[in-house]
Amino acid sequence: MTSCRLYDSLFKGDVVARAGRDVLYQSDIDALNIKGFSPKDSAQIVERYIFSWAKSRLLLDVAESRLSKADLDVEAQLEEYRQQLIVYRYEQQYVGQRLDTVISEQEYREYYDTHPASFIAHVPLMKGWYIKIGDNSPNLNPVKSLYRSRTEEDADRLRELCYISAEKYFYFDTWVALDALTEGTGLDLEEISRILDDRSWLDVDRLGYTYLISVEDYVPAGSPAPYEYCRDAIRNHILNKRKQQLITSLERNLLNDAIVSEKFIIYSR
Repeated sequence: MTSCRLYDSLFKGDVVARAGRDVLYQSDIDALNIKGFSPKDSAQIVERYIFSWAKSRLLLDVAESRLSKADLDVEAQLEEYRQQLIVYRYEQQYVGQRLDTVISEQEYREYYDTHPASFIAHVPLMKGWYIKIGDNSPNLNPVKSLYRSRTEEDADRLRELCYISAEKYFYFDTWVALDALTEGTGLDLEEISRILDDRSWLDVDRLGYTYLISVEDYVPAGSPAPYEYCRDAIRNHILNKRKQQLITSLERNLLNDAIVSEKFIIYSR
């Protein structure tokens, strides 16, 4: 059956498919809200959904027929999960209403200074140029002659040449992880890291493109990451600690109030 025929057949009648005791209705397909696709693409989406639905129902049927009565009894686990979910939602609401998200510069610095092991760079970090340019570009050699320069005039000229010639180019004046630059290029991160550990530039020709990296500042893997690079992580650490403190305080206050009001009583054995 072709996709177009499948599409036509699926949209005739109310019952679309049956798997064991379960029935898939047209209203279930409508709920997918497939819009903006050709009939062929729509049919493929629907077909994948139908087979996914059938597999889940058939697996459930065979599980119910093969498991023991004890294994089929999931009421206790469902109730425990329900309670955990309700508590979790309340804690999120409680924290969201009380969490102080303002963090002073002193707090940032103190956390960074007192938790050095939490901020070790797992990959090299750098500031500087990253350029990908075709080997057949008429501006390849001029770009090569400029990308290692440190003068503002040369940097402006390099930007102009990259704008009209480069496949990709970035100038990073803030810290960036080296793997973010090499991902998808086929370049070997470890090899590039070894080169940049020894010198401040890289020139690699690969599959019709030349990759140029010029490092103005560099942190090898395994070294402490710069404070500026860690600020987002520091913020997450501090806010997560505050969230946990709020939840701990909530639990402690609930217990104390319950003891005082005799809502919570431990009886002597």
